[in-house]
Amino acid sequence: MLFKILGAILVIFSSTMIGFIIAGYYQQRPRTLRNLQQALSMLETEIDYGQTPLPEALKNVSRSCDPEISKFLERVRQLLLSIEGFTAGEAWEKSLREFRSQFPLQESDFEILTSFGKYLGSSDKDDQIRNLKLTLSQLRQQEVLAVEEKQKNEKMWRYLGVLTGLTVVLLLY
Repeated sequence: MLFKILGAILVIFSSTMIGFIIAGYYQQRPRTLRNLQQALSMLETEIDYGQTPLPEALKNVSRSCDPEISKFLERVRQLLLSIEGFTAGEAWEKSLREFRSQFPLQESDFEILTSFGKYLGSSDKDDQIRNLKLTLSQLRQQEVLAVEEKQKNEKMWRYLGVLTGLTVVLLLY
């Protein structure tokens, strides 16, 4: 009898945790998109008003943004300054591939970031600023969608985790 109770508690706990983990994704995505927007806004300021070279601008931005984004930007900077001679776009794309699993983003978010990287450092300052503004507006739209998804799905996954565990326990006993 004791093992049945412990098993039931374990099943309910496990399914609840799975539900909370999935719900956490919906909670983290809008925050990550917001942090990316802040970092790109700072990069825009560095390039536009500070007229800072890209490696230095990446360094400055990485010092004052979210740690998750900071590591990504620092990696872009490292690749940009490496002996291998990556272009800014190549460094951005390689870093994006390396950090892909660490960002709770959807494929459409990565497409926007990849598109931004293709033009990074390949044109004059004005084109860079236009590219940044376009990317920022696209990320804002994605954030709005992410917030809507969060409101719709976060609570559902939490309840679903608990209810799945209870259902399994009821079916087994």
